[in-house]
Amino acid sequence: MLTLHIAYTEPVNDKNSDSPRLTREDVWNGLKLKARRPETFIPSFDDSRVIEEKENGKVIVREAHVAADLHESPMAGKWVTEECTLHEPVKTYFTLPGGSIVQNIISEGPDRSLFLTFTYDWNLPDVEPRTPEAKRAESDHMRIAVSSVQGTIRALRKMAAEKADHL
Repeated sequence: MLTLHIAYTEPVNDKNSDSPRLTREDVWNGLKLKARRPETFIPSFDDSRVIEEKENGKVIVREAHVAADLHESPMAGKWVTEECTLHEPVKTYFTLPGGSIVQNIISEGPDRSLFLTFTYDWNLPDVEPRTPEAKRAESDHMRIAVSSVQGTIRALRKMAAEKADHL
């Protein structure tokens, strides 16, 4: 069995962009929404439903449908049950089937700029370490990580722009 440990980070605000500057509150509110409606943020999901909320909404159990055309994932075309715990205002913590873990983390840099990091501990029971299949899995899952962070930031910027248009 292979366990992949992957992390990817991007700045939340682009200094060279005309898009509205996102605050920590904007990003946190987006991550809370992402826990309930991941397909709005993550290109690899195309549908979802909340099954249960516990602890006054701090724990969300959801089913998310992995897009059938996501060839990088062994879960493509399947529903996945995930439990998300919200740790306001810093991170969301997802537990996936088979013990895999995903975290979405908001952090600050030295100049107080915001960053969004997704970390993954993916358990792949059918992949053996140090094989060509393991190398391919690592590359494929890094692509998923990059598209997930970028998709989330894109969705957050779009939400902020729509909010600004309504003011």
